[in-house]
Amino acid sequence: MRRPSRSFILLLAILGGGVRRAGTQPPPLPGSPDTAVVVGTVYDTLTGARLRLVIVRVLETGVSTLTDDAGRYRVTAAPGVLHLAVRQIGYEPASLLVTAPAGVTRQDVYLHPAAVALPAVTVTSTEDPAGRIIRAAIARKHELFHRIHDYNYAASVKFVVRDLAKPADSAASVLLITETRTTAYWEQPDHYQETILARRQSSNLSAEDNLVTVGEIVNFNRERIVLRRYSLVSPIADDALDYYTYGVLDTLAVDGRRVFRLALRPQSDASPLFVGVIDIADSTYDVLGIDVGVNRTVRFNFVRNIRYRQRLRAVGDGRCMPSEIRLTGEVHIGVPHPGIPGDFVFEHVASLGDFRFDEGNRPPDLREFRVVVSDRADHPDSAAWAGPRAIPLTPAESSAWARIDSLERVPPSFGARVRDGVGAAVFLSTDPDFFHFNRVDGAYFGLGPTWRGIPGLSLDTKVGYATSSARWQYRIGGDFRLSAARRFWIGASYHDETVNRPTFVSRTYNPTYRALLFRVDPLDYYRERGLTLAVGSKLFAFSRFELRYNDERQTTLPVMTDYAVFATRDVQRANPTILDGTLRSVSGTFTYDSRSQLRTRDADVYLPSLTWTRLTLGAEIAAHDVLGGDFAFRRYSISIQRRQRTLNLGVTTIFAAGGIATGWVPPQRYFAVDFGMRALTFQTGGFNTPGDSNYAGTRAAMLTVRHDFDRLLFAKSRLPLIRSLPFTLSLHGGVFWTDFHNHPANPGDSLLLTAPHAYTEAGFGLGNLTPFLFPLNLAVHFTWQLSRYPTRRFQFRFGLTRS
Repeated sequence: MRRPSRSFILLLAILGGGVRRAGTQPPPLPGSPDTAVVVGTVYDTLTGARLRLVIVRVLETGVSTLTDDAGRYRVTAAPGVLHLAVRQIGYEPASLLVTAPAGVTRQDVYLHPAAVALPAVTVTSTEDPAGRIIRAAIARKHELFHRIHDYNYAASVKFVVRDLAKPADSAASVLLITETRTTAYWEQPDHYQETILARRQSSNLSAEDNLVTVGEIVNFNRERIVLRRYSLVSPIADDALDYYTYGVLDTLAVDGRRVFRLALRPQSDASPLFVGVIDIADSTYDVLGIDVGVNRTVRFNFVRNIRYRQRLRAVGDGRCMPSEIRLTGEVHIGVPHPGIPGDFVFEHVASLGDFRFDEGNRPPDLREFRVVVSDRADHPDSAAWAGPRAIPLTPAESSAWARIDSLERVPPSFGARVRDGVGAAVFLSTDPDFFHFNRVDGAYFGLGPTWRGIPGLSLDTKVGYATSSARWQYRIGGDFRLSAARRFWIGASYHDETVNRPTFVSRTYNPTYRALLFRVDPLDYYRERGLTLAVGSKLFAFSRFELRYNDERQTTLPVMTDYAVFATRDVQRANPTILDGTLRSVSGTFTYDSRSQLRTRDADVYLPSLTWTRLTLGAEIAAHDVLGGDFAFRRYSISIQRRQRTLNLGVTTIFAAGGIATGWVPPQRYFAVDFGMRALTFQTGGFNTPGDSNYAGTRAAMLTVRHDFDRLLFAKSRLPLIRSLPFTLSLHGGVFWTDFHNHPANPGDSLLLTAPHAYTEAGFGLGNLTPFLFPLNLAVHFTWQLSRYPTRRFQFRFGLTRS
């Protein structure tokens, strides 16, 4: 077993792992010689439909489980006669005896729809007992929650990925294992920071990729629970009874306390909601356990059978806090990837303890950093892995750890070397410092390592050769962090390389593949050689400021190649000229980004977030009489990006940008709205009807808006056929404007296009067309130009469905 590919690691980082095709029946999992395993499927007697999230309980042990998305269940017990109780709201309960010898026994179950709700168990009241219990739990939530200002805890975390094609209790099924020890701090209303104190992982995963934490605990005390793009009503939200139907299933004894087990299900599938069971203590009405999945309105591209389990325990002073959290799921990848199994399962387990309340030990940068990796995380004391919260490895996991480590020391086969080489080449080709292709450089090959040996010092280097222009390019520089708390640093670099003009749309776009395959490249290039000095610092939380002095010689580059594998156009697009000369300027950039970050020893990285705002202000001044140089101008710009959930009907993404330049502005400092990626590919965050046209000017403004409904609009329609549509829906639109104002003409300006009147377009998209081909889950987008420019009036393009 070789090191997992980076795409595999990214897959795990995003959602944790793995998915089997719904509807296919996996082989029964073997049991140990002294264990009875009962497997089966629960069906609706009348329709024959498989029933998901049905509670199956073994009365002899009290152990229960929920059926998965395909109605399957699996329970284990000592061999003998087992009494199974099977319950689901809306169905008559079933009770059956199963003779289960050691090994695997199959027992399917058929439930009859019930005309009335399940009868109450043990509880008596003049109103619905389940409703009374939930109301009491909500009141208890308010009583406890408002007494807590902050708390700390310590945790052990284990993350395991298994191949579903192999027996679960075999070492060969385990693909990778990680273990971490963490501490965390939480503070009202929603501040959280977790520190990784120690980490270890199987040798097919690098330490830098092991960032597994408890994560912010799914806090069911909140009114709404955020699961990526969805906002789900908590089972104990103040308005939970408006969304869920509850029924008392059973009474249990947990740690000597009498506990009510309630089933919950959505009153309607029009909204994303939970399905499962919740355990609530008698008399105190503390929540002691949660075991839930999600309804079918919640869609993840490749994940099935998401299951969240939480057990809570009394920690003193009348408080109950989580003691164990378990998140599991299955992943199916429709298109084979080298080194990645098609079907795998992940299990994320955390054991929590040592809760301490209202001590006020607020960590620094609490709001900005959600995860911090200790400098000693990879060299902990051996005692870090002992203690009462340690999560033991199963025999299969222990054997797999040794097996993976031994396989890592075996020289790879020729086929494995070829596979790893292709994977490395594909990965490196996404970094333009290693390889890129455009019409002025042709194919570029190089190296671009970053060196971090001395704490606080980072050296950035690049060297490579452009084949068509027959020119070496290089960059050498670095920065030194003077203060970690203030993120204060100084830096310098010297470079001679091809750079592209600034643009609003393709500002971070690498056009290599489209330029190489289809001659599609929206960027314009020039050569830049010179020195940059920089200093940067944090001004306040979530912000940073950079000040630069630029002394650079800039020259025009001609088109050197028109090569394309599939030529979709007869003539290569020209590369517009610039004003050759020396640019000496002072520039500053202020950035505010509301996303939380991950802090490691070497870098700070933004963490994925559904709702965030990013504001960037830029200014550049080239004063010929003060700095020398060949140009004199002032250039100001602003951009705002906002992503948010809107009315629980999906996610809205807004991007707005604008700028103005005055004085003798060279073409390399014009503002541009480019035509984007084209080649039948939908341009997210840009425009799709301008064709091959870029619009430029010394003044420009742009606004794009996209709203992804996912399936929510269809689900809420309440129309029988529409609400069951599997497709996703999105709307998109945009407007931009450019012109030249009080600007002395430069050579080549007459060849540039401007948009003195608003250029507008709008359209919609349908996605989730090929979920069985993940990650190639296709979407189609239809766009109409609403203005009167001589470009395309209508555009049809393909894209990928967002997760």
